[in-house]
Amino acid sequence: MAGLRQKLYWKAPYFVKTCMASWNARRLGRERFGADYARVLSEIADHDKWSPAQFAEYQQVELGKLIRHAARNVPYYQKLFAEIGVDPESIDGAEDLARLPILEKAVIRADPVSFVDRRLDPGKLITLSTSGTTGTPLVLYRDVWLNSAAFAYLDARWRGTAGMCRGHNASVSIGGHLVASPDRSRPPFWVHNRKWKQLYMSSYHLSPQYLDAYVDKLRQFRGEYIEGYPSSIYAVARHILERDLEPVTFKACFTTAETLFDYQREAVTKAFRCRTYDQYGCGEMAVSAAECKEGTMHISPEFGIVEVVDDNDKPLEPGQAGQLICTSLINHVQPFIRYRIGDIGALGAGRCSCGSPLPLLDHVEGRVDAVLITRDGRRVGRLNFIFSDVDGVVEAQIVQNDYDRFVIRVVPAKDYTDAEGQKLIRNLGHRVGEADIRVEVVDRIERTSAGKFKAVICNLPRT
Repeated sequence: MAGLRQKLYWKAPYFVKTCMASWNARRLGRERFGADYARVLSEIADHDKWSPAQFAEYQQVELGKLIRHAARNVPYYQKLFAEIGVDPESIDGAEDLARLPILEKAVIRADPVSFVDRRLDPGKLITLSTSGTTGTPLVLYRDVWLNSAAFAYLDARWRGTAGMCRGHNASVSIGGHLVASPDRSRPPFWVHNRKWKQLYMSSYHLSPQYLDAYVDKLRQFRGEYIEGYPSSIYAVARHILERDLEPVTFKACFTTAETLFDYQREAVTKAFRCRTYDQYGCGEMAVSAAECKEGTMHISPEFGIVEVVDDNDKPLEPGQAGQLICTSLINHVQPFIRYRIGDIGALGAGRCSCGSPLPLLDHVEGRVDAVLITRDGRRVGRLNFIFSDVDGVVEAQIVQNDYDRFVIRVVPAKDYTDAEGQKLIRNLGHRVGEADIRVEVVDRIERTSAGKFKAVICNLPRT
């Protein structure tokens, strides 16, 4: 039925599409922006006045509640605590979490319902799924309160940093929803959701021949902020700069779901005359972090606890990059405790100059399977460096086929030259050592089924 509705939507006149989008927003609004949303927003505002010590105390109390709830009411954890012989009452704080095993995605994927509170009917819950880097997505469950909380944290600690709020400020979103048929070859590649004052633009039609139409529509719509995948927003910003067009002014840009590169941020600043606020989170509701006005990524500690471990699952100090292990404190519907989220990053130390008491996420390097691996076992992430002095590249993707064999796939701009390709080879070689590195010029780089751009593809066996 969903597939039939999608096809009917694609064939509908544009006016009908806008009505359908607005109707869908009204339906979703009940699951996202009702009384629960307002209450969580109020709680977050109160928490923003806390000290780091108060946040630590809150985490300790909420972790105890989560552990006891999971041991009593969640089938997977009922069995786990019995098998490992750990008394749930003995988990008294974040330092005790190391006594519990790390939860792997494959375990959740095999039986997602076993993680759901047994008192709830999964058939009556909100069901989502991750995009799935392995081709098999995770099935996730939320109730209305949890779903509302997710959007409250985004509005309070991400969009709210720039004074923006979904539904109150006119916005442009460029993401993975199929708002236009993939086969469509003429505008519109967007739909106007009047309920949320939102113009939703397709990330699947960002080809050079269509970008003038995207820019013209942005000027006509006059949104206050733009949000979406970094690669999609960058494609439009780069087009404005490459064609030397008049900038399209926004008050803020919000990026999520992909790694945001410095060259993308710079292009957005020039093309849209605004600063970019990046966000890090996941559908599993295990972590929520967002940039402040100083450009520092802050973790919401009431949302969850973040650990960083090495490849042997040993804890790392702030500033040291490793695998992120997350425990959601707000998700009692489908709790994930010590969940290996699949990303590499590092915690920060100290306080941000913005004055916020929230802890710091020093950086996120990307997916565990989206870093390069050298023959001596080093993992190379944070790939901004290869673009540091390169011009003429619309976007690029690094493909690793062996420990010392790489292809850099480049979509060239009009000023691209072979010399720029040599810079890319040299910059990558400085990080991976002696290797066979070649540049392949392509017309476009394919997106995933969710419309996301993959900056790195590592074809080595996972260890």
